[in-house]
Amino acid sequence: MGKTTRKLEVASPVPADIDIANSVEPLHISQIAEDLNLSPQHYDLYGKYKAKVLLSVLDELKGSGDGYYVVVGGITPTPLGEGKSTTTVGLCQLWGLFLIKSYAGR
Repeated sequence: MGKTTRKLEVASPVPADIDIANSVEPLHISQIAEDLNLSPQHYDLYGKYKAKVLLSVLDELKGSGDGYYVVVGGITPTPLGEGKSTTTVGLCQLWGLFLIKSYAGR
């Protein structure tokens, strides 16, 4: 089976988060795992839409070359709205210090 794709539909004005979430049917986690070529023995299902990937998958990936580490972070705003950008940039600088490269974008 091929990769599961969905068409992006841009809405203006941007709808509320709950309206976006309710506008699609979630993919079953086993479909996502299949798209990632993840064997069923390497994850435990927690219902239809969640799974825990087991560390045993690392043994299967040995010798397959380096991958990418992507961090997507969300920070809940404070009542005064301060600190989110500073925290995000600081975290990217920290990763850059240890990994030599980093990027912060929006």
